[in-house]
Amino acid sequence: MKGEQLHFIASVEEDRVNDIRSIAAKLEAMGCAIESVFAFSGIITGSTIKKLSLKQLKIDGIKHVEKAKEVRAI
Repeated sequence: MKGEQLHFIASVEEDRVNDIRSIAAKLEAMGCAIESVFAFSGIITGSTIKKLSLKQLKIDGIKHVEKAKEVRAI
């Protein structure tokens, strides 16, 4: 059975921003599809269809992970 897709936004710890690409690679190795890496602001966006929780995505170097919300224009 296919798991539901989870879109996330991860904030990298301030002292680890220089390592943002390797942190994103670790998330990819866990089964995440990385959509964007914003090195200047320390943000990684992505998704996973595996049964990974937000807590499991908070790996070394990640300060905070939250579920991405869809924003629509009115």
